Amino acid sequence: MIPLDIRPNLELNPWDDVSRETAVGRLERVGLLPNGTSQGRPVFALLVRLEDGSTVVVQTTWALMSTAVRALAASPVAELDRMEHG
Repeated sequence: MIPLDIRPNLELNPWDDVSRETAVGRLERVGLLPNGTSQGRPVFALLVRLEDGSTVVVQTTWALMSTAVRALAASPVAELDRMEHG
């Protein structure tokens, strides 16, 4: 399985390996590709539009993405958001 680093609070545990000059984009699309892996498992894909208008498509397995979303949803940051804006 592809490793995925999940950080529930980037203020407390930032991505120190990313420079300030890294291109920043806007998430525009998400979707599932039903048979995206060689084993026929679904793949989660997202499209990011960079500031210069170019796009990047990123993929991971649905299993990894759904696990990451559940982990983030269970974090104190997400809980505080639910309490404040729920």
